[in-house]
Amino acid sequence: MAFTLSQLRIFQAVVEHGSLRAAARALDLAQSGVTQQLQSLEATLGATLFTRTNRGIVPTAVGQRLLARSGSILGECEQVEREIRQLSGAYEGTVTLGLVAEPLIDAFAPVLSAFRARFDKVDVHLRTGTSRMMIGWLRESAVDFAIALVAKQTDTTDLAVTPLRTSAPVVVCRNGHPAMHAQSLAELADYAWVSTRSPNLSADPVVNRLLAYFDVYGLPPPTILATVEGMFETLQLVTQTDCLSLETEAVTRHGPFAGALAKVPVREQAESQDICLLQRAAVPLTPAAQELATMLASYLRMVRGR
Repeated sequence: MAFTLSQLRIFQAVVEHGSLRAAARALDLAQSGVTQQLQSLEATLGATLFTRTNRGIVPTAVGQRLLARSGSILGECEQVEREIRQLSGAYEGTVTLGLVAEPLIDAFAPVLSAFRARFDKVDVHLRTGTSRMMIGWLRESAVDFAIALVAKQTDTTDLAVTPLRTSAPVVVCRNGHPAMHAQSLAELADYAWVSTRSPNLSADPVVNRLLAYFDVYGLPPPTILATVEGMFETLQLVTQTDCLSLETEAVTRHGPFAGALAKVPVREQAESQDICLLQRAAVPLTPAAQELATMLASYLRMVRGR
């Protein structure tokens, strides 16, 4: 059984665009050619990959499984192409990285400026989200590397992990919040919280650091107004309501919300986590990605929070 990279690219385009015509247009191919390649792919696999609905064509269960694999396959091929070009001295292409809040706030802007001054033909694409999302992106080859939080229970068996520094989250609120001078976590029991976590993640103290924070001090679970995937959305809610959140202290000192946020000086400390450079253990970074990762890691070690 053999199929081609071209067939996989066509398959992905059809999934993305929802129709043969739109996929053909996006790939600058004749629609008949797209149809022929898909039929050949289905014949090779011995399975139907698409079904027609009133919303267009959608992948079958087999198509969904192929989609999950094809992204990694095509991502690896593109990685090899970039690496070979860069080893030949052509520092071009794109580096895609993931950053959680603390390295984004403390390091990204100065390091990006220095990197682009040296490698002006390399495009940089940033993705932000939770640490669990970034680990998923790494395994899907959607990012070259990530700098994220790694807890004791985090599964990193297939990743290369380089600890950079420790991050201790703090309780943050809007400036002027009625409880901004609270001294204990118990004083915050009547307030709602915004929890930053990945979608469909179990509300279990073992995997949710906000619930774990209350659990370790013998307090009932907090009221959670909403779970949010992104830092911007979280801080936007905190600055405009009486909600609280557990975040890096860096958000109160730097960035667009610094003047609007304050640290609540409760005596209970949340469990610290390591900020780590993460990459796939079996796949070397391209020279450009390695350079950017090294620059970010060095800067974060040097600064260690400001």
